[in-house]
Amino acid sequence: MEQHQPSGWLRSSSALARIPSLFGAVTSALQPARMPIALLGVLLVSALVSVVDLAGGVRFGDRGFSGSVVSESQRELAYQRARNEAARVAGLEISRLEAEGRDEEGGVPRLGLGTLRDAVRDAARARIDERRDSEAGLGEAEERDIRRRAAAAIEVIDAAEHRGVATVFIDAERAAAKQVLNGIVQLDPEMFLGGVLGAVFSVPAAAIRASPLIFPLGLLVLLAVLTFLAGALARMAAVHAGRNGRLGPHEAAWFARDRALHLVALPVLPTLVLAGMAVVVLLFALLLRVPVLNLLAALLFIIPILVALLGSLLALVGIIGFPLMPAAVAVEDCDAGDAITRAYALVLARPLVWLLVVAVSIVVLAVGGLVVGGALGFAGSAIHAALDLVGGEAGRALASGERSAISALFGAERLVAGVADAWLRLFGYLSGAYLFSLACDLSVRGYLLMRARIDGEHPSTISGYGIR
Repeated sequence: MEQHQPSGWLRSSSALARIPSLFGAVTSALQPARMPIALLGVLLVSALVSVVDLAGGVRFGDRGFSGSVVSESQRELAYQRARNEAARVAGLEISRLEAEGRDEEGGVPRLGLGTLRDAVRDAARARIDERRDSEAGLGEAEERDIRRRAAAAIEVIDAAEHRGVATVFIDAERAAAKQVLNGIVQLDPEMFLGGVLGAVFSVPAAAIRASPLIFPLGLLVLLAVLTFLAGALARMAAVHAGRNGRLGPHEAAWFARDRALHLVALPVLPTLVLAGMAVVVLLFALLLRVPVLNLLAALLFIIPILVALLGSLLALVGIIGFPLMPAAVAVEDCDAGDAITRAYALVLARPLVWLLVVAVSIVVLAVGGLVVGGALGFAGSAIHAALDLVGGEAGRALASGERSAISALFGAERLVAGVADAWLRLFGYLSGAYLFSLACDLSVRGYLLMRARIDGEHPSTISGYGIR
């Protein structure tokens, strides 16, 4: 009997029916084997933020990108505020340090913020020791008050450092994510779309304007590193979603290592193409300043207009379809050029379907973030309650969640609190690691869905099984 292939409409309907399967990524992304790789990605982001902040050289106040870069006068005002606040707690220590550092002409040295913190800690420790050795002794309430005033002074000192461009960028992205989440909870499409556009376009554009050289370079390096790690996570997700199999972190890491150049090139190659187009536009703009050639440039100015239009379209499609690129490497085991081509082809072939997949994926990310974040928050609250109840001064400082409270500790308590705080921060990074794992899983499921929608290929037709 002759077997009829399903029609294109039925095949398309079957593919679209798999969109609810995206919600299955909420649980599959929780596989413990994926967490080490995902956690490594979060830790690398944290480390790179500090590097970009240091190299960027620009600082922002509480308003972030909404305000201007902190000027020298504002930095000086913040320093004087920090110095005056420190002097309230450690006036004698600061006066001694300034007296020791006077030059021959009697000039008062400028104490660093780290020196001010040390002076506040030394003053608090001396005050506590003095009260303990007195006849009246030191009550628990009085000791807490001394530590509280020291922590408040250190908080002002910390604020004088302001925030770098990468830190402000991360904070703005978190605010945009909260806006997206509120839009989903409140069923407000305008709020939801505004948060997505802000996270993808507005916030990165503001960061690039603030640091035109360092931030784009740091962002490109970050994308390259995360894409490499995403290749390993995407391979694990592809084996699970396509073949219902399991892949260990070691095998996934070797898969990504063998294809490192292909994965790292995914964000680099489109950036180089767009940079080349930008050079063409800038060249024509410069020729307008050259006699004789300016007339020729004006006559041919349609060229940079078309180049700019093409570049904008390529950038828009590339940003929207970027999650498909590491997924293509993981599923098809192709090179970077083929992966980029496949991603562009899938998006341009069915743009509305892909936008629907992206919208559902964002909802899934929000749901997964709420579930995992709620569980981690509950566990964290229980830990903080135990620390506050029986953890002593170090425990109370950790339970407060304030960096200044930990910084105000001294001696063994500070060492203990520092080590415990490192573990607590690592615990807090688990939420970000899960979201990274979930995003990679969703990119693979979205790729398999789009491929089934357009080419009619079954999800199980991935390249190889496990590591080849």
